[in-house]
Amino acid sequence: MLTVFLISLSSTSLFASRGAVTESPIDIFEKSAEAKSLAVQRQVQVAANLPVHKALFYGTHNSYNSKAYAGPFFSYAFPNQQVSLTDQLRLGARFIELDIHYYLSTNFKNDFLLCHAQSNDLGCNVFDRPASKGLEEIRNWISSPENRNEVLVLYFEDYLDGRQDEFLGIVRNYLDPYLYRYSGSCGDIPSAANMPKLKDMVSSNRRILMMSNGCYDGAWNQYSKRIFFGSNTISPKAFQGYPSCNWSRSVYDNTMTRVFNDSTNYFGIYDGVKESGVFTNDNIAQMLACGISVFGIDQFSPDFAKQGLWSWDNAEPNDYGGAEDCLQIVGSGRWNDNKCSNSYRYACKDGSGNWAITDASGNWANGKSACSARGWNFSSPLTPYENKKLQEAKTAKGVSEVWANLTDQYSEGYWEAGR
Repeated sequence: MLTVFLISLSSTSLFASRGAVTESPIDIFEKSAEAKSLAVQRQVQVAANLPVHKALFYGTHNSYNSKAYAGPFFSYAFPNQQVSLTDQLRLGARFIELDIHYYLSTNFKNDFLLCHAQSNDLGCNVFDRPASKGLEEIRNWISSPENRNEVLVLYFEDYLDGRQDEFLGIVRNYLDPYLYRYSGSCGDIPSAANMPKLKDMVSSNRRILMMSNGCYDGAWNQYSKRIFFGSNTISPKAFQGYPSCNWSRSVYDNTMTRVFNDSTNYFGIYDGVKESGVFTNDNIAQMLACGISVFGIDQFSPDFAKQGLWSWDNAEPNDYGGAEDCLQIVGSGRWNDNKCSNSYRYACKDGSGNWAITDASGNWANGKSACSARGWNFSSPLTPYENKKLQEAKTAKGVSEVWANLTDQYSEGYWEAGR
């Protein structure tokens, strides 16, 4: 069972061990089959232009409060994370949380600091990092060419003491080319029909959704919205499991939902694990099946990162023999790329959006006609919830393997619906 890991990971590339030089766990993860599958999983959601409340933003809680930044006089002495913001992003975190306080800094004047503190700044440390340092890490990551198709939710828990315009100026100084531009006021959460969409964000290069717990007048409204998930936030301890899923399907269909945990322990006075519970392999899988859109995981690690993979099977897609370009859903519900000439039944959606399986079978190219003959649409699951419902439809039909409507035959490695 995967519980809270209290391990030390380095943001450096190499470790020295008895004179030998070894790769860091972050480097090893980036080269893993799971990391490659996760990247394609995110690409599929971008290609489908999913609205952000349907997409998966698997990420971290109190992302800034990391052992990697531990400083003098107990700065970040009770960390929620072990690795840097950069390494969290390298591990696939796409929800980043920064708490901003205006407090005395090492420059002997107040600055915007990344503090793990109360609303009255109790808990801030003069040696805590300036917010600009965290923003710089995010800018360096999102501006890197290999991350040009990645979308990020950046959540500020802000205690700005009325200096929101000054802080927004700092944010824009680092991230302006990548910040999504909203319409309406900060407190107006978009309806499902008007949610930002992933491919649109990538095409415009406005790939950071900025959210905060506060709303202010002026330019703030163009750059930030109040958190989309709002009160639809729980801890692992409160999670009721699948299929209960805590909220109605209407909530999932219309807005974001969030689960986060807290691992901090203040000498037993406050025990975050006891209060919030922990993430495990099993409850993460069930949360994904429910359709939870935002994860805030403490002590994020390669092991936790891999649990966000809900789609592809082990080491898939692998284009074995250079001839596997069509999506097959196997008996376990996992995904496999296979030869398009093979014969399987087809995964379809009926007029109500429910999954249905054809009686007819054939090669992948016949999927559209086979589904349309029944008044259905040849389809593919795009979310873990849809994947779960398709698996249930397969089981009810007594069918193990089906074709689904994704292919990379138009551009190798880029998975999209058939044209």
